[in-house]
Amino acid sequence: MKPAVGLFTKPVVPGRVKTRLSPPLSPQDCAALYSAFLVDISTMLASGPDWDWIVYSTEPDRQRTAWPAEAPEPKGWRRQQGENLGERIQSALDELLDEDRGAAVILGSDHPTVSREMMAQAFDSFGEADVVFGPSLDGGYYLVGTTRPRTGIFSDVPWSTPEVLERTLENVRAAGLTPAFLPPWYDVDTPDDLRFLRTHLRALELASPEGAICPRTREVLETIPGTDS
Repeated sequence: MKPAVGLFTKPVVPGRVKTRLSPPLSPQDCAALYSAFLVDISTMLASGPDWDWIVYSTEPDRQRTAWPAEAPEPKGWRRQQGENLGERIQSALDELLDEDRGAAVILGSDHPTVSREMMAQAFDSFGEADVVFGPSLDGGYYLVGTTRPRTGIFSDVPWSTPEVLERTLENVRAAGLTPAFLPPWYDVDTPDDLRFLRTHLRALELASPEGAICPRTREVLETIPGTDS
């Protein structure tokens, strides 16, 4: 079977997504922005013929019902299983790899500007590495993947802290595994992140007006008051 991308998501419900952006955004604006992220991320994933992509949601039935109409649909809708983020990542990777896939990665949905080229680089990394990470600027990671089940690499990690990546790397190295890294990237969780996203998208559009990424996110940002400051 093809390698797989597990996209971690939540249903698009006002008041339950991108809550750290409210205020200044309204809950409805937060939901519209997150919906735009899903459109752009799923469009990017659907453009990669070399992998399957599957949505892993906290509520898969509700996720499917609330899936943006403009967004490509994944190969499957599955439930995140586990008490904490590490258990949920471990469970999803194990499930995908148990399907006789050569590799699997988990991608977060707070990173709309992650590109197809970055995803391809992740899978290419497995030629020389056991585990691949996409480091995020907050100390965590926006992507993690491996080629076979790896017990324990997500154990005893202080989730939602700046030590997430470093502690996971300690587990990887203690297991004798070789890590590889994608370019550092950023989440969009706070108002400062949102301002950076807008500036980044403007710069990308200037650099490549014919191939500007994240069209739905750019469109929604233009409708939300105050995101251009």
